[in-house]
Amino acid sequence: MPFGNNDQPSTKNVLIALVAFAMFMFAYNYFFGDQNGQVPHNTASQTVSPEQAAESKDDEFDANCDGHPLTVTESLSKNSRIRFENGKISGSVDLVGGIVDELSLKEYKETTDVDSSNVMLLNPKGTNSESYYAISYKDKTHDELISNETVWTKTDSTERSVTIRTQTQNGMIIERTIVIDDGYLISIKDKVINVSDKNLMISVASNLVRVNPNHANYAVVHDGIVGHFDGSVDEIKYSNIHGETVVDTCDWVGYTDIYWLTALINKNKNMSVSYVKSGDDSYKCSTHSKKDIKVTPNSVAEISYLIFAGPKDIKILNEYAARLDLPKFEMSIDFGWFFMLTKPLLYFLGLLGQILPNMWLVILVLTLLFKILTFPLMQKSFKSAAKMRELQPKLASIQKLYANDKPRMNQEVVALYKKEKASPMSGCFPMLLQAPIFFCLYKVFFISIDMRHAPLFGWIHDLSAPDPVYIFNLFGFIDWTPPGFLRIGVWPLIMGITMILQQKLSSGMSGKNPTAEKTTEMKMQENMMLIMPVLFTYICASFPVGVVIYWTISNLFTIAQQYYANSGMPNLGVRRKK
Repeated sequence: MPFGNNDQPSTKNVLIALVAFAMFMFAYNYFFGDQNGQVPHNTASQTVSPEQAAESKDDEFDANCDGHPLTVTESLSKNSRIRFENGKISGSVDLVGGIVDELSLKEYKETTDVDSSNVMLLNPKGTNSESYYAISYKDKTHDELISNETVWTKTDSTERSVTIRTQTQNGMIIERTIVIDDGYLISIKDKVINVSDKNLMISVASNLVRVNPNHANYAVVHDGIVGHFDGSVDEIKYSNIHGETVVDTCDWVGYTDIYWLTALINKNKNMSVSYVKSGDDSYKCSTHSKKDIKVTPNSVAEISYLIFAGPKDIKILNEYAARLDLPKFEMSIDFGWFFMLTKPLLYFLGLLGQILPNMWLVILVLTLLFKILTFPLMQKSFKSAAKMRELQPKLASIQKLYANDKPRMNQEVVALYKKEKASPMSGCFPMLLQAPIFFCLYKVFFISIDMRHAPLFGWIHDLSAPDPVYIFNLFGFIDWTPPGFLRIGVWPLIMGITMILQQKLSSGMSGKNPTAEKTTEMKMQENMMLIMPVLFTYICASFPVGVVIYWTISNLFTIAQQYYANSGMPNLGVRRKK
C-alpha cells in the first residue's frame, strides 16, 4: 500500500488520507461489532405462557446438584453411554435422557500443541460449559413426559448408528435411531408408537442448549446465535438475548463463533423455532410442534431431526446447503459488510491453499496478484506525486507572495492546478481505494478455517493469531509476557520498517529538487508522516500475523515499483532531471 507520499504540498490532503484510513482502522471493529449485535427485525418476541414455561423447565435438568461442575471425564463415566464415530467426528449418547452431549472434531485441535485435545462442540451435562441436544415429548392424554431424566435402553448400534428405546406407563413407546453421515451431520428419527387403546395427543420439542459459552468478544466476527429467519440471515449476540423469541419460518439456527457452527436444521414445516436465554449464562435454541400430534391406537408417527456440528468451511457448508436445500447456509460465516469482496476472496484463498504446498506461497501469490490488479492505481499515484513535485516551486512562490491574503492564495493555487491539470487528491484516492481490499483480507485471514493453526516458518505456528514473539521481552529470551499494549511482535516491527523505507524513498526523491523550498506546511506534513509507521506498527500488533505478513510483502513490492518508477521506467513516472 502506497504510504509516504509526503512530497505533496498540501497538509490538508495528507490529513484527509491519514484521518480517513485511521477511521477505517479504528472504526472497523466498532461498526462490525455493532451491526452483529442488532436484534433481527423480522423475528417477533412473544410472551411465554405459564404452560410453556413449565414445559421449558421440564426440558432442563440440574446437572450440578452438589454445586460443583464435573470434569468431562467424570461426566462421561457417570451414566451408561453408546459411542459413535466416523472419520470426522466422534461422540456418544447418554442413556439417561437419550441426549447427544458429547461430540468432538477429529481433525481440529484446541491449540497448536502436539498433545492438545480435539475441539469439542458438544460437552457432557454437568460440566462447566455443557452443551447438548435433547428431545422431549409430552403425552397430554395421560399427562406424561419423556424428558432429560427418562432412562433409555440400547437396542442396536454400529460404528455410525445408535438405536435406543423407552416407554411410558400408559402405552407410548419411542424408538430413536441416531445416524451420522461421512461428515458433520447427525440425523435422528423417532418412531412414536401407541400401544394403548386411546388416542395420544403429544407435543414435542427439541433443544440445543449451551451453558457458559466461550465469549470471544471479537468485534470483527460474530459470536452468538445465527439463523435463517423468514428469508434472511440474522445474527444475535448473546448479550441481546433476553425473553423467548419465536419464529414461524426458520430453515436453520444455532450457535456460532469464529470457526465452528452447531445448528438445528428445521426441515419440518410443522415445527416453529425459538431461542431464549434460560439462565445466567445459559441459552437454548429449540424446535416446537406448532400443533399437537395425534397418534391413534396401534399406529406409528415418525418425526425426524437434523443437527450440523462442524467447522465453518465454506466448501463443507455449500455441500450441505445443496444436499439439504438450505438457503444461505454458507452465510453462517460472518463475511461482514464487504461480503461482495470477502466471500469470493475466501473461495480464492481456499483454492490457492489446494494448489500451493504452504501458506507462505499462498500469501506471496495473493500479494502479487493484488499488486498486479492495483497496478493502474499505483501508477496514477506515482504520476500524481511526480506532477506535484514539479509544481512545488510555483506553489512555494504563491504561498510566499500571498502569505497575508489567504483567499487570494487559495484562488491562485486552484488556478495553478487547473492550468497544469493537476489534482492534489489524485494521489490520495488510490490509497483509499485499496483500504477495502486490506480490510477484506484482514477479515478473511481472521475467519478462514484454512488459516487457523496454519504454520509459516520459524516461530509462526498460527497465521490466524498475532505474532507470538515480542520485542519487549527480547523475542522470548526473557521469560516475561508483556502487557497487551507492549505486545509488539517481529513481523509488525518489520512492517513498520518497510513503511519507513517507503517514506524515505518518497522524501528522498522530493529532496532532489534544488529549487523547491520547504514551507512550514511541508515540514509539518513530514513530521506527521513520521508518526504513521509507529501508529500502524502498534495497531497491527494485534492483527493476525498473516495480515501483517501480507502488508509487509505488499510494501516491499511497492518500494520496488516506486524505485523503478522514480528512476524513469517507461510510463511509470517522470524522469529525474540531471
